[in-house]
Amino acid sequence: MTILTANILSEDAHKLSELANRNIDSLNGTCQQHDDIQDYYLGMLRKQSIILQDISKIILNRDMQYISTPFILIRSLLDDFLHVLYLEFHKDFKEEIIKINATSQLHSFDAISRLTISNHKHFNGNYPFYSTIEEFNKLKENFRNKAENFKYFKNILNFKFKKIISLTDLVNKIDCPKSVEVFKDRAFFYWKEFSDFIHYSNYSFYYELNDDYRELNLQKIDESFQYCYNTIYLSFKYFERNLKISFVNSAELMGKYGIIHKC
Repeated sequence: MTILTANILSEDAHKLSELANRNIDSLNGTCQQHDDIQDYYLGMLRKQSIILQDISKIILNRDMQYISTPFILIRSLLDDFLHVLYLEFHKDFKEEIIKINATSQLHSFDAISRLTISNHKHFNGNYPFYSTIEEFNKLKENFRNKAENFKYFKNILNFKFKKIISLTDLVNKIDCPKSVEVFKDRAFFYWKEFSDFIHYSNYSFYYELNDDYRELNLQKIDESFQYCYNTIYLSFKYFERNLKISFVNSAELMGKYGIIHKC
């Protein structure tokens, strides 16, 4: 049995990043037109590639007592796995991706709205880097009038967006075989645990001070890489199904992490 080390995990993260890159490269010359569904999965592959490469360098150059940064980054990738798994088993995955993108638009407009209110409340609408009410209303109108944005609205007249359900509800709605459910539950467990390193509490502070967790932390990262591998696999399935381009696999990574849901 191989004893896990920071060097091994760093190398595995790099290999996973390169796996995502090889599959992105195999799409060269395709995906030229903007498309919400296609771009979602393409962006998912790109995100895995970038963040896993960052994780590789962080693990290699940091005392593994200070685990917050790897856990925070991996938490984001676990979020991706759970979303991709949800979409894989949803009968209308395309509409769910539209909801994901609509929720992002909703958050953007809500943030701008808050700054616009602050501008008029504190600066009489004269702060140069915040919108005025007139500018904000024009921004909304321009967005609403573009045909490609119609799909994001549940009520376009009242500027009401569609919304994706919370991650907890999303996980509870994944209707998958029992052989997959155990991995879903495990990934969600780590997602919740790693969330404590984002929303600071003394839990994460005391955790990092405890040297007894070092070996366990390496095991948690290693197991989390299994979900990263499967995110890459499941994300590329969209292109395999629609463009007939085969997934570029790695026998080494497949042997180490395994395919959770072969499709």
